[in-house]
Amino acid sequence: MYRDIIKKSGLSITTKRIALLSALDKAQRPVTIDELRNQMTDTMDTSTMYRSLKKLVDAGIVYQTDFRDGVSYFELQGDNHHHHVVCTECKSRKSIDMCVNKNFNKVEKDTGYTITNHIFELFGLCENCSS
Repeated sequence: MYRDIIKKSGLSITTKRIALLSALDKAQRPVTIDELRNQMTDTMDTSTMYRSLKKLVDAGIVYQTDFRDGVSYFELQGDNHHHHVVCTECKSRKSIDMCVNKNFNKVEKDTGYTITNHIFELFGLCENCSS
C-alpha cells in the first residue's frame, strides 16, 4: 500500500519513507517528530526524518501544520483530505471534512500562480471552553 502511494507520487520508494508512512497511518492523527519517533520501530535520525517528511509533504502524501503552537505536526493525507478546527483555550483539535480548494482556479487565474498545496486550519473556542 505505502509503496504504491510513494510510487504514484513519483518519489523513490525507500524503507525510511515506508516506515514513516506506516507510523503516520497508525497514529491516525497529527503527530510531532518526537511522537512519530516513539511510534517507529526503525531507527532514524531527526535530520533524515525531516528531509523525508519534507519530500512526502511536497508530494502531497503527508500534511504538515503547526496549529499555532510553534511545533510541526504531520499527518498521512491519504484519500481523506481534511483540515482541523483548534480550540484556542484548551488546544483540543477535531478533524473537519471541508476544504477551500474550490476557489483555487480563480486564485490561479487572478495571480498567475499554480497552486500545488495549501494549509487551512480554523481556530476558535470548543463547546466546553465557550460555556
